[in-house]
Amino acid sequence: MNTFKISYFIMVLIVVLAIAITLSEPLRVEAKHQDKNGHQEIAATARNKGRKRIGAAMTCDKSSKVCRLKGSPGRDCCRKRCVDLRTNKLNCGRCGKSCQYSEVCCNGYCVNPMFDKRHCGGCFKKCKKGRSCAYGMCNYA
Repeated sequence: MNTFKISYFIMVLIVVLAIAITLSEPLRVEAKHQDKNGHQEIAATARNKGRKRIGAAMTCDKSSKVCRLKGSPGRDCCRKRCVDLRTNKLNCGRCGKSCQYSEVCCNGYCVNPMFDKRHCGGCFKKCKKGRSCAYGMCNYA
């Protein structure tokens, strides 16, 4: 019975120490995350938690220059987010125009790379004259 109490005490002590160590270390890496729409967001770090971020409250609907900054996902503003209308599947060619499941956005147009001979297997991968595109490959046998 006495060994059970000692082992229980040691296990509780290890858990408490692990929690204390985890909470004491500051997060030092600023990570980029993508939300479900493919937009990049920069997460706040623990060391910057108390500081005011200059660009955090500024969105592109208030100033379109935000989208032209280095590291921006695109130069166009759609629904308060910077996007590239030439490649964004949810805003292809114009804001709100989304491509179908099997399509990709190539230069602002929704295309199916599985069967489009001008975009076979990807954007601007053109099949040679007289060849067709099937399953994303030119002249599939």
